[in-house]
Amino acid sequence: MEIRGHHFLCILGFRGLGYDEKFVKNMDEIIRKLNNEHDMLIKAVDSVDNICSMCPNNVNGECTEEEYPGSVKGKDRAILKILGIEVGEVVRYKDVVDKIKENMTEEKMMNICKDCEWFNLGYCLEGIRKLKG
Repeated sequence: MEIRGHHFLCILGFRGLGYDEKFVKNMDEIIRKLNNEHDMLIKAVDSVDNICSMCPNNVNGECTEEEYPGSVKGKDRAILKILGIEVGEVVRYKDVVDKIKENMTEEKMMNICKDCEWFNLGYCLEGIRKLKG
């Protein structure tokens, strides 16, 4: 499975909201798999991943929200850098969760994610608080 950097944080706060029903169903299925298989190997990416497969911003395998300052790709790279994971590296999901617990703070998350359309709902910050709780 491939997961882009920012989706590691989105997974923590996901509440069944998304672009449409197909996107939400896909995200739910991926989260369920990850929660049931903590040893699942994940390839960390900074481009279209398994979650993006049902996103309306995914046009022919390319994200339309990628190449500009503050872009999705920029968020991916910033988050992976904080977690100490290289783009293309294969890691166990439970190790990613441990790295989030150890290295991600609310302040870092706010700095990276503040302009995301979903961030203002507060679910992502609640997700990281619950993880660290």
